[in-house]
Amino acid sequence: MFSTPQRSFKGFTLIELLVVIAIIAILIGLLLPAVQKVREAASKMKCQNNLKQLSLGMHSFHDAQKKLPAGMSPGTVNYGDLYCCWGTWQVAILPFIEQEAAFKIYQNYGGDDSTGPRYAAGVNLQVTQRRYSAMTCPTEDTPNAPIGSMTSHNYAVNYGNTTIYQVPTVTVGGVTVTFGEAPFKPNVGSPLSHISDGTSNTLLITEVIQGQRADLRGFGWWGPASGVTTFAGPNSSTPDVPPQNCDPALPNPPCTTATASNGSNQFARSKHTGGVNAGMVDGSIRFVTNNIAIATWRAIGTARGGEVFDGF
Repeated sequence: MFSTPQRSFKGFTLIELLVVIAIIAILIGLLLPAVQKVREAASKMKCQNNLKQLSLGMHSFHDAQKKLPAGMSPGTVNYGDLYCCWGTWQVAILPFIEQEAAFKIYQNYGGDDSTGPRYAAGVNLQVTQRRYSAMTCPTEDTPNAPIGSMTSHNYAVNYGNTTIYQVPTVTVGGVTVTFGEAPFKPNVGSPLSHISDGTSNTLLITEVIQGQRADLRGFGWWGPASGVTTFAGPNSSTPDVPPQNCDPALPNPPCTTATASNGSNQFARSKHTGGVNAGMVDGSIRFVTNNIAIATWRAIGTARGGEVFDGF
């Protein structure tokens, strides 16, 4: 009687297993940065596409109205110098970014308390509680809704080079910055012909980071959060200066509450590595690095400043 020969199988030794695990760990370590770079590149491109859509929407608005929309509320009542509450550029632009249905719902754009509801009342909540992808940067990993489920977003228009309420001069550290006009004003629209510095040299719209918790940065339905200035550079350590609801605790950017001597201000910020995306008045989209010369950045913020600067 013949017996079947037995085959013996040799498994991995502990050392061999550890070597395989180490090789896999090294490969993962090499791949992760590449994956992160691909994701960042995709997010930056989607953000630039958003800015392109918003910029084209602004031009379509201008074609229809012969002027850009007011940055804040275009009503006749200047509520505490805020132009706060009856519809910012975010409402005006809706029909021009394929959101006409939302615009038709919104009531009292350009009005005041005597003519109808604010952004936070009545049917307007159907508009302001929605999150619009064209206004949201994909790097925003924690989209916020600071008041009653009303949404924050990631883009803000350009109010010039001093403060968002466009004071004539700002002096800091012995340096005086003079307001050089801007594409947007708080309560009235401006024609593109107002821009004498050149549409390719003038900032139209850029990025902001959404504040968390009750912080209102990025809450663009509200006038004071609707825009930025170029007084401080992109992703600057200089604090934003909101008129209320300043929350400087992480992960929020730095801020301090506005005072009579330190007027309301907000600066361009993003979660992209190294800078912010910016839409110029001519419709071009550029990535502006954090180390741009502050004189150049401020010049980009003016519409009629007459500055001469090299490319950026």
